[in-house]
Amino acid sequence: MACKKQRSNLAIALAAAAVLLGLAGRRCHGDVVQFIFGDSLSDVGNNNYLTKSLARAALPWYGIDFSSGMPNGRFCNGRTVADIVGDKMGLPRPVAFLDPSLDEDVIFKSGVNYASGGGGILNETSSLFIQRFSLYKQIELFQGTQEFMRSKIGKAAADKLFREAYYVVAMGANDFINNYLLPVYSDSWTYNGDTFVRYMVNTLEAQLKLLHSLGARRLTFFGLGPMGCIPLQRILSSSGGCQESTNALAKSFNEQAGAVVARLSSSLPNATFRFGEAYDYFQDLINRPYMYGFNNSRAPCCSLGRVRPTLTCTPLSTLCKDRSQYVFWDEYHPTDRANELIALETLRKLNITVVANSTST
Repeated sequence: MACKKQRSNLAIALAAAAVLLGLAGRRCHGDVVQFIFGDSLSDVGNNNYLTKSLARAALPWYGIDFSSGMPNGRFCNGRTVADIVGDKMGLPRPVAFLDPSLDEDVIFKSGVNYASGGGGILNETSSLFIQRFSLYKQIELFQGTQEFMRSKIGKAAADKLFREAYYVVAMGANDFINNYLLPVYSDSWTYNGDTFVRYMVNTLEAQLKLLHSLGARRLTFFGLGPMGCIPLQRILSSSGGCQESTNALAKSFNEQAGAVVARLSSSLPNATFRFGEAYDYFQDLINRPYMYGFNNSRAPCCSLGRVRPTLTCTPLSTLCKDRSQYVFWDEYHPTDRANELIALETLRKLNITVVANSTST
């Protein structure tokens, strides 16, 4: 009888140990996650929690084609390029840093998105928006996340999480559109086009090195698109055409930033840094929309009649009849369908295999 009791106790103890080991194993071997740094093209809700910010996607009709159809902080009718790229790679979607649901378990399973509408490589960019996270601020928040995770799951497990994660940085357009190209900012008269791009790229290089020092090993920097062709830039032109001088700035930035990313990838220890871009593809999509199934690449789908530019989409705005036919959602941002095509082209150029059963909303 005593032997049976001892065997029973031993079995219970072994079962309990197995459960504990299983839990520990799951905690030490989480999914590969993403940490995303960016602006409104990648924001998934951070600015909605910045109550004084003038750059928020908190009102209809933002999010109309995403999940419940309610505003969710994305500056789009649906998904961002970062959403789609991650989905196609089979990665979980990171939660916004300011989302109240964010805790160590969410971070461990999904990562974090620090992107902020209006954010720029330079701290002074978009100061007129009052509240936004610059790239340096986003990196500072990431450092806080690292400290938090080390306190929750231990240094070894946390360092492994950060070392194995994917990192996305998508910044730069605001530094032109909401800084250099606006005469209210001192940068517009302190620099010329060439020296401003150099200033941006030098700052970016320091930021990417900082991320590497914090454990980032697999990082993709997304280059700029033809920002002179966004509806906001077209409306400023007497002809309604693209602002080619603005596009030239984007191309110059891409060339120099791409060279920096390549140099860092070859010089930093264990770094795989890549430059993702689809500039020429996006330009062709704008120039020949009918070849890609669109019928409008000049005006935003969401607008307030002839009152332009209205900058953001609002409940008073009128929507186009078919959102899938428009390249641009508002004065700044592409539609969900355009984002998907841009994301797929970026993945193709990066030679990344697409997961077949990826999320569509």
